[in-house]
Amino acid sequence: MSVLTSTLRERAEALRRRAEALEPDAEGRRELTEATVRHAEEFLEALKTGPSWYPPRESSELNELPIGPEGQPFPEILDLIRREVEQEGLNPASPRDLGYVPGGGIYSSALGDYLAAVGNAFSGYFPASPGAARVENRLVEWIAEIVGYPKKAGGTLTSGGSVAALTAIIAARDAKGLRSEDFSRASVYVTSQEHYSVRKAVHLAGVGEAPCRIIAVDEDYRLAPESLAAHVRKDRADGLIPWLVVSTAGTTNTGAVDPLDAVSDIARSEGLWHHVDAAYGGFYVLVPARREVLRGIERSDSVVLDPHKSLFLPYGSGAVVVRDAAHLETFRWRAPYLVDAPQKEISPSERSIELTRHFRGMRLLVPLLLHGTGPFAAALEEKWVLACYLQDELRRWKDIEVGPEPQLSTMCFRYRPPGRSEEEVDALNRRLTRALHADGRIFVSATYLNERFWLRPSPGIFRTHAEHIDEFLELLKGFLAEL
Repeated sequence: MSVLTSTLRERAEALRRRAEALEPDAEGRRELTEATVRHAEEFLEALKTGPSWYPPRESSELNELPIGPEGQPFPEILDLIRREVEQEGLNPASPRDLGYVPGGGIYSSALGDYLAAVGNAFSGYFPASPGAARVENRLVEWIAEIVGYPKKAGGTLTSGGSVAALTAIIAARDAKGLRSEDFSRASVYVTSQEHYSVRKAVHLAGVGEAPCRIIAVDEDYRLAPESLAAHVRKDRADGLIPWLVVSTAGTTNTGAVDPLDAVSDIARSEGLWHHVDAAYGGFYVLVPARREVLRGIERSDSVVLDPHKSLFLPYGSGAVVVRDAAHLETFRWRAPYLVDAPQKEISPSERSIELTRHFRGMRLLVPLLLHGTGPFAAALEEKWVLACYLQDELRRWKDIEVGPEPQLSTMCFRYRPPGRSEEEVDALNRRLTRALHADGRIFVSATYLNERFWLRPSPGIFRTHAEHIDEFLELLKGFLAEL
């Protein structure tokens, strides 16, 4: 061994000793794991009585957090997370979170994530981890099955609805053979209730010049098919290219589900790509009492579903499925450094924007296999029933106006005493919302319907039950008395 070789080896050994902290022994792992589990148990137990909203602080030590060459004690790190992360802002794990379209966070999903992170399987490329690729491929196949798509369907698991929408829009662009010179004539049809991620995806797909037609909605804020048909006919007569119609199965504002069957009829007769944003409502196909509302979803060309919404998984769980997997060929690329082993089955990266990706299939696989789909369907139906129960109670109250009948788990209402202008009514409801937020026990978000301010409770957390709705009603009575 040369002097240089010997010196290099000694240096490598010294660096190894310095880096050994990254690989704790069995005892060290046990201590870290036990401390983490204790912290998690304290967090979960506190959900039973704790607030759903912590008003944001004026300043945070996270903004000046020192990160340097030396580590810090793990108990201090957990305490920092408790103070500065868990106890500020919205607590989306709380059963009293009735805001937005809530996420989930079921415990068995966290265990799946733990196993995925420890094993660190590379799920994007089949030869690297055939098992991980098969897990994700099978989960996509299952989602296609429950939607009602044929065997030739395909898709991918994503980080959420935005990336899923972008994937579908790119597939739609290439499936319809659009070229850059067509973009300014390729019409897109949406309603005022669409999620902003759709038009963002159109822009990011390079088709931002596309004319966007806002289709009328009915009194329940659902797409009006006759308005869609009229817009398509006019655009075609004007020399434009009707390209894409986006319907929604669960709008963010009211939980409305567009008439998917009627939209599919128009899309097929006019040669449009029909994309369904079912990020919120798609998994309600598991609920027999809600299947009719979603009738026609199986006739669409692509659909987005978010397991972190209506399957109660942690945030970062989305999915997109395309009726014909051939339209996902646009994502299949080759490289000389991906020839290490024969590829016997599809790689998830061949149907996705991503190559490198977290093995997110585990967070869905473990809960589905452990619990079966029955408890998920029951929890979803319970949330719809809770929204109906809340609306039925509020409808009986003096000076309360309620919105459309809940199709999923969202309802809207506002305080509307007689003799007040619309501006005064808006101001009263803003005060009511601020009072609820300042109290913090129950969080409710708000929205605008026809440019007027409404509160929109959405009992979508799997931990939310009838007693939490009753608690909200009692809290609301007190604040309304003060108003």
